Amino acid sequence: MDMPANGAGGGLGAEMPLPAGAYRPERRRHHGRFNTLGFLTLLGREVKRLRKLAMLFLVAPGLSAALYFTVFAFGLGDKRGTPEGDAILAFLVPGLVTLSLLTQAVQIPSFSILYAKMEGAILDQLMAPIGAAEMLAAYVLSAMAAGIASGAAVWVGFLVFWQAPMADPALVLLFVVLGATMMATFGVLTGLISVKWDHLSAAMTFVFTPLIFLSGLFAPVEGMPPVLRAIVQANPIFYAIDGVRMGFLGQGQAHPALAILVLTVVDVALLAVAGTLLHRGYRLRN
Repeated sequence: MDMPANGAGGGLGAEMPLPAGAYRPERRRHHGRFNTLGFLTLLGREVKRLRKLAMLFLVAPGLSAALYFTVFAFGLGDKRGTPEGDAILAFLVPGLVTLSLLTQAVQIPSFSILYAKMEGAILDQLMAPIGAAEMLAAYVLSAMAAGIASGAAVWVGFLVFWQAPMADPALVLLFVVLGATMMATFGVLTGLISVKWDHLSAAMTFVFTPLIFLSGLFAPVEGMPPVLRAIVQANPIFYAIDGVRMGFLGQGQAHPALAILVLTVVDVALLAVAGTLLHRGYRLRN
C-alpha cells in the first residue's frame, strides 16, 4: 500500500502546518536602506499614544496660555484697550503659541523613549528590523505633530477673545516646522540620555525652561541689557519664536534669512547627533 506524499493527507510523512509567526526560512524580507513598514508601524504606535494624551498636550497648554494672557492683560492697567496695550498683547500672543508648540514637542519624545526604556519595551524595537533612521523619523514626526497641534489649539483659543491675524502664513508654517523639528530632536536626545525620571525632570527644569524663557518670549531684546541681549540672541529658540512672531505681525527682531539659517544648521546638527546615538544604541541596550 502506497504512503501519501509529503503535504498530502494525514500520513506520517505529511508536513505539519507551522503556527502563526513561526520562522519560515524560505520567506526573506528585503527592506532596503529604509524600512518603511517598520517606520509606519512605530509612527502609528506613537500617534495612538498621543490620542490618549490629548488632554495633556491640547487642553492643558491652552489653559496655561489663557492664564498668561489674562495676567498680562490685567497687568496693563490703564494701558489696556489703548494702541500701546494692544501692541503689547499682539507681541505676546505669537510667543505663547510658540511656547506651547516648543514645550510639547520636547516633552513628548523624551517621555516616550524613557518610558520604553524603564518598562523594557525598547527591547521590542531593538529586536525588530528597524534602524536608527526609522526610529528617529517616527519619534521626531510624532513629536512635531503633537507640538503643532498644541500650538494650533492655543491659537484657536486666542481667536475667541483676541483677533490675531497672520501677516504671512507661509512664514509662520516654515518657522513652526523648523522650531518643532529642533525641539523634537532635543526631546529624543533627552530621552536617550536620561536613565531615570529624575534626569528627565532635571533636564526640563534646569535646561529647557530657562532656554525657552530666555528667548525673547515676553519682551523684545532691544530693551534688554547688552549682556542679557547677547545671551538671548545666542539661544536658537529665540529665532524660532521670533520667526513665528514675524509671520504673525509682519516684523521681527532678527533678519528672516538669519533666523532660517540658524534653525536649519541647528536642526541638521541635532538630527545627526541623535541619529548617531540611536545607531550606536546609546543607553538603550542595557
